[in-house]
Amino acid sequence: MKVFLDTNIILDFLDLKRPTHQEAEKIVQFLVVNNIDVFLSEDMLTTIYYISKNKTQVLDFFTTVSRLWNVVSFGQTIIHEAIKVCQQNNTIDFEDTLQCLCAKANECTLLITNDKAFYRCGIDVVTSNEFLASLNSKK
Repeated sequence: MKVFLDTNIILDFLDLKRPTHQEAEKIVQFLVVNNIDVFLSEDMLTTIYYISKNKTQVLDFFTTVSRLWNVVSFGQTIIHEAIKVCQQNNTIDFEDTLQCLCAKANECTLLITNDKAFYRCGIDVVTSNEFLASLNSKK
C-alpha cells in the first residue's frame, strides 16, 4: 500500500487544537507502525511551515518524515496536466489537482484528505474518518 497524505492531514496531526487532530494522530501512528509507504509533495512543506505556529516542532517533524517518508515533487509533466484539467473545469482546485496527480504518478493507491470536494484523478480518495472506519472494519 502506498498512501499520499494531503496537507490538511499533516496540519491536523501537528496542531492539537484542530478538530480532527486525534484522527490524524491515529492515521500517522497506523502508517508508521505498519511501515506503510507514505508520500507527501514537497510543496506541502512550505505551506505547512507557513501555517503552523510552532516552527520548531514543524522543522523537527520535517526532519523525521524526510527520513521515513517519500517527499516527492510534481515536475513539469504533472504541472502541465493539472493546468489542462483546471482549464477544462475552472471549479476544480489547482492545488488538489496537483496533489492527486502527484499521488497517481507515484503509484499511490490511496489519498487521505479532509477536503470534502477534493479532485478525483483515478485513485481512491478518503477522509480521515473513512480511513479509520476501514481499519476498524478489518478487525
